[in-house]
Amino acid sequence: MDFTLLLYQGRAMSHLERLDRIQASYQRLPLWMRAWILLVLIPVNATGFFMLHTASGGLVALATLFVLAANGVTLWHYASVNRALALPHLIAWVPLQVALVARLIGGWGADAMHLDEWLLAVLVVMVNSVALFFDTVASWRWWRSRHLNLEADGL
Repeated sequence: MDFTLLLYQGRAMSHLERLDRIQASYQRLPLWMRAWILLVLIPVNATGFFMLHTASGGLVALATLFVLAANGVTLWHYASVNRALALPHLIAWVPLQVALVARLIGGWGADAMHLDEWLLAVLVVMVNSVALFFDTVASWRWWRSRHLNLEADGL
């Protein structure tokens, strides 16, 4: 364990210092990335919580809960936005994409898809496909360098 990540100026970080560092690292991301995360990625995946009555909505909500929990722990531990945050996306969203595409083509689920579920599935597949591209690049760079600073290379 790298104890330098847990210390701030030679002492343990308070909760407020940790939150300040997380917020500051988020603010250092490019504007387009902050907008993508806040205005597209989170709202689209959070929509699953409003559609729990559908098979697709339940899967999206479950994957979103996993990503939120895993990334919450990672953010808190490192006190920064970093490439390690991409790994939970890969773990949760690759199987989610497979399940949603199978649902869309009629290969999974006994009931027919209504328009609201179809729109959710299509939107989540589209948005998460873009996100998975960036997550794959970020994960690969993190794996190769074990360097956790997302801002360093503009990703």
